[in-house]
Amino acid sequence: MQEKEWHRDAVIGIVVASIFFGWWLRGFLYNWRFSLFSLKSWQYVANEFEAGWQPSSTSDWVFLATLFLAMPVFLYLWYLCTKVRWRRLIKKILKPIVNFFKNLFGRNGKKSRDVVLAPPPPLLASKNAVLSPERPRPIGYTMGPTVAPVFKEEEEKPIFDKHVSSQPMPVSADQTWNPEDFGDDLKNMPLENIELPQREAVVEDIPALFSLAGYQLVSDVQTSLQNLDFVAIGAERIYAILIDREPGDWLAEEEPFNGEAPLWFSEVDHRVSPIYELRQSVAELRSKIESQFPSLPIYPFMIEEKGNIINAEEMIKIWQEMDVTVSRTDVGGTEDLMCTSEAIKSTTPASVAEIEGITKLLKGGA
Repeated sequence: MQEKEWHRDAVIGIVVASIFFGWWLRGFLYNWRFSLFSLKSWQYVANEFEAGWQPSSTSDWVFLATLFLAMPVFLYLWYLCTKVRWRRLIKKILKPIVNFFKNLFGRNGKKSRDVVLAPPPPLLASKNAVLSPERPRPIGYTMGPTVAPVFKEEEEKPIFDKHVSSQPMPVSADQTWNPEDFGDDLKNMPLENIELPQREAVVEDIPALFSLAGYQLVSDVQTSLQNLDFVAIGAERIYAILIDREPGDWLAEEEPFNGEAPLWFSEVDHRVSPIYELRQSVAELRSKIESQFPSLPIYPFMIEEKGNIINAEEMIKIWQEMDVTVSRTDVGGTEDLMCTSEAIKSTTPASVAEIEGITKLLKGGA
């Protein structure tokens, strides 16, 4: 993951340097007949300073300021460009263009295919052949060649492949369907019995994990935005724990837009980022205890229990930069997130006096 990000930042740096130095700065400095990549131009400026040249005009000061600030400006632009999710931005720009051309040429292509393709030839059958209707296909059965209607002779045995059945399989009311009973003929499997693979649940006792790591737990800690599941107090750090139990596939976003809180989106709903609210809660708790425990940091810790964060892979670095720990448990995901047992950092247990003092401050006591 880190190596991948390193390569990404290096490529962005090369592109920004090419545009900044190779195009803009080179052209801008040519107003003073100064060639950025010419050793002779740099030697000329050095000789002028050795001869006692002192800038006197505004043009001279602009020229010198451009030279001295070029590298800091480039580094800052590089830093800003690494924060942009370019792949997502390019997809947003190209998607309406691609859809436009698909809609423009898709209809024509479909019409041409309808004209060119001829219907399949009918199967030959004897005079006594009886047509048996084909069994409806499940939604998930979309692959493979089209199977033509099967004819069955009344007096002769069928000569077709044994896997192609001409009659539905008789099933009793209490019979249990088994996919192996159908062999290769998946068309005969009842649609209601087709199940998608389920994520294997991670079984963890979350409070016990923090207790074993050296933390004392304080439950029922409320802030102005949310009710935290619990706060874990250690001698080296405090964790504010939020367990996210919202089901569904979520597209996470942590960057505010127009001064509004960032939103997470699913196919049917959206909500304020739980991590954004958790960070606000941590800031509120920090203001309560920093007067008596200024050196004890508080970190947000979110555990995804039911939902699936579909862009977790690209969000992990952003959460790390925000000092937020995000893990998974139960059926939460994706697998890019660590399990909670792997994400917890062990600590030296806090003293009884520290726990009592911090608990009173967290609960709003004196």
